[in-house]
Amino acid sequence: MGRGHGAGYRSRGGSPHPFLARIVPETPLSTVLAALLLACAAPDDGADSGPAMDGGADGGGAGDGGADPLLALAAQHSPLPAVPAEPTNAWADDPDAAWFGRWLFYDTRLSGSGAHSCATCHDPTLGFGDGLAFSQAAGTTTRHAPTVWNTAWNDWMFWDGRADSHWAQALKPIEDEAEQATSRLAVAHLVADDPLLRTAYEGIFGALPDLSDGARFPAQGKPTGDPDDPLDQAWAGMTEEDRHAVDLVFSHVGKAIAAYERQLVRGDAPFDRWVEGLQDGDPDKLAAISQEAIAGFELYRGQGNCHFCHAGPTFSNHSFHNVGLAWVPGTRKDDLGRYDGIAVVLADPFNGLGAFSDDPDAALYKLGYLVQGPDQVGQFKVPSLRNVALSPPYMHGGQLSTLTDVVRFYSELDQEPAWGHREELLVPLDWDDAQIASVVAFLESLTGADPDPTLLGPPSSPVPESWGR
Repeated sequence: MGRGHGAGYRSRGGSPHPFLARIVPETPLSTVLAALLLACAAPDDGADSGPAMDGGADGGGAGDGGADPLLALAAQHSPLPAVPAEPTNAWADDPDAAWFGRWLFYDTRLSGSGAHSCATCHDPTLGFGDGLAFSQAAGTTTRHAPTVWNTAWNDWMFWDGRADSHWAQALKPIEDEAEQATSRLAVAHLVADDPLLRTAYEGIFGALPDLSDGARFPAQGKPTGDPDDPLDQAWAGMTEEDRHAVDLVFSHVGKAIAAYERQLVRGDAPFDRWVEGLQDGDPDKLAAISQEAIAGFELYRGQGNCHFCHAGPTFSNHSFHNVGLAWVPGTRKDDLGRYDGIAVVLADPFNGLGAFSDDPDAALYKLGYLVQGPDQVGQFKVPSLRNVALSPPYMHGGQLSTLTDVVRFYSELDQEPAWGHREELLVPLDWDDAQIASVVAFLESLTGADPDPTLLGPPSSPVPESWGR
């Protein structure tokens, strides 16, 4: 038997959570900034006007008011806080689920060919990316694979935010025809038929359904939206109750993988030690980053205004913006980014408001007030800058090969956006080579300490070691 986490939430009749009807559009950054600027321009009863504070989207302190202005700014970005809770996944912090998920992350049997796994595109030796502009697995993707490092802090997954949790994200590549190209029915059968997978699954999540009747549970099947697709026909031919049973197993696979991915954290970067030095005066900590990197941080927080999007200790506001990248071959010409991602996440049966969420109410703040709007056309997610040096190339289409290319792009802004309009906050900076190099040095100072090496590969068995197998 499993350990009492329940079987997932089912809304009545399988309908979307009723709060999905209560929606307001996402607000563009330029509108928020205009309001903030007006507020800052108002008189404040004679209070001293200290250095600008971004108060980042993920928190962070602001120094002690009268302290060194550099410290006041740097303290908004450090230290990295504790990993946030994930209430829609009751096993998010379960060490046995994470062990099982680590096995599944590297298991190539979760692919149609038996040749690909999550680690195909998220290789720990390549910064949990793949070093390619477009990933190559069962096919070739049309977007760059982002890193998995520190994604436990993400509010949204994928470049377009089409998944609202780690566990919902983990399921999509398994069925994507360009990635692992298998089906949820095949995954459920694999878990049920393999003795070790079955032992691990049932010890964590509870009894598996009886999938032995091939007429009720075909070997392959998934919803594809194409009524002529044999996989879709096999799925549609099942009863609603049987489909729900398979979906529950599939959701648990995603939750186990997510529990592992939440352990992939790299903090304690040289930048963090430098900030500690600003606070306590320790000369060794103050020497943790170079003078060039300090100058780069000052440009980042000053003329560059980079902190408006790359805010707080995670160096991300966890939102979406259009930075004005031109179309490049390999990306879809009709890729509208966040605009399309919103429709997908709201329709996803594995979203935080759905039947397989362990706490639908916790997802209301993200999904209950979400609609499409024209400002979202061409927007893509703002990634964290922590560990950014580990996973080139950069941007959603791998358009920029190096960090120098990235900083130069923002300095020049010489491309026309493929869709929509560029974020109005962005203006050319005209930085020279030395300034660009200093910002790159700062970005390189955000690489965190080496992780536990046991996390960088599969365990010896899917069955947790703590069970005394």
